[in-house]
Amino acid sequence: MWWNADVAKSGALSLSSTMDWSQIAPDFTPDGSLRDIYILGTSIDDWALIWNVLFVSNRLTFEVEGIARTPPADVREAFAFHASHSVTACYRLGKQRLNCHFFVEDEVEFDLDPRDVDELVDAERLGQFLIDLGRATSKEVRLTAENQPGAVIARYSPRSDTVIWSRVQ
Repeated sequence: MWWNADVAKSGALSLSSTMDWSQIAPDFTPDGSLRDIYILGTSIDDWALIWNVLFVSNRLTFEVEGIARTPPADVREAFAFHASHSVTACYRLGKQRLNCHFFVEDEVEFDLDPRDVDELVDAERLGQFLIDLGRATSKEVRLTAENQPGAVIARYSPRSDTVIWSRVQ
């Protein structure tokens, strides 16, 4: 099943009216692993676009060696810190914590605890986050099993401007 972001944005249709939570819920059954969000084939310019999406809200926190700091205005500073320190940015979506660690410039990766997605509204928020990242970068965004970019749970396609959930047919 798909979710057309333009239709959802207009208020004419929501994710909840196009799918049943019971179809998505198994992908968020706690199993001791995290779920990842990937954007592959990125550059520092893509990171800057993503950072702008994250930075404009008051949902972003930033830590260096576990100590809270003001998030830098430029994502390049986060990568500079990462060269010699443990760096994490956390973006809050309701009860969900989407953690970004700045591993490499050519791959954006967030992780999240599947226990924080336990109802349809959480999946809707997560779907909208995929859309926001995909629209900012004009790239595919994948929600996957931990450390498995090919084990896709949901995918945002910039070509169709939709989020497609793998279990929903």
